[in-house]
Amino acid sequence: MTSLAHEDRHPGLERLRHASPLLWNVSLAFLAAFAVCLALAAIDHRLFNGISVWVKPAKFYLSLALHMLTLSFGVMLLPEAVQRLRSTSLATGTMAAMAILEQVYITFRAARGEASHFNYTSQLADILYSLMGMGAALMMVATLWLGVQLLRHGPRNLMGLATGTGFVMAAILTLTVGFTLGGMGSHWIGGDQTDATGLPIFGWSTTGGDLRVSHFLGLHIAQALPFVALLGSRALVVLAAFAGLALTLAAYVQALMGLPPLSL
Repeated sequence: MTSLAHEDRHPGLERLRHASPLLWNVSLAFLAAFAVCLALAAIDHRLFNGISVWVKPAKFYLSLALHMLTLSFGVMLLPEAVQRLRSTSLATGTMAAMAILEQVYITFRAARGEASHFNYTSQLADILYSLMGMGAALMMVATLWLGVQLLRHGPRNLMGLATGTGFVMAAILTLTVGFTLGGMGSHWIGGDQTDATGLPIFGWSTTGGDLRVSHFLGLHIAQALPFVALLGSRALVVLAAFAGLALTLAAYVQALMGLPPLSL
């Protein structure tokens, strides 16, 4: 009865906001910043790597907003006792804080027409890039922790299992690709070292390997599995999980071989 009364007080989007006001509010701020970046791209004609300097922060604002809203949805599925745990607040707080710091840095570099990732132009730039990488890793650790909590304490229905599995898979795959990216010192492997000849919207290389493809596929398994779970078929969720894993690993190996995404 208590659970039903709680759901009645916070229907729909209100329940999502109530689950993690921090993630909800930061997500809305990021969506607004995404719109601002699109507007700036329309009036600021400076280019970096062949595309508008505002494209990268715009994509990151949108991607992180979507990810944090998905995490808030995951928190919503947890029992209230688990939602109130200090460790849950630490996970959501870490996610929000690291996302804000990363976006401040990416936006700062974009405004200056400079690289945010793989920027080794000075000792300070090297340190800041390393810190950004640590922050990104912490975001995935928070995602992994929430996924484990969902699998342990979340509802034993299809949505709970799909969401928890999606979080765990996304964290592990994103960390794997992320560590490779850091070690390689570039997301490009062969081909044109520019986004000017990349795929529309995504910017992925059409002439060589690009680790951003596997990074994208691995990260967004967190959204894909809960979405498939809406269809109500356990078989489809299992199929989607294996397909997502296979596609991510195939794109990862393909990039390391220096082959462009369209050759997959």
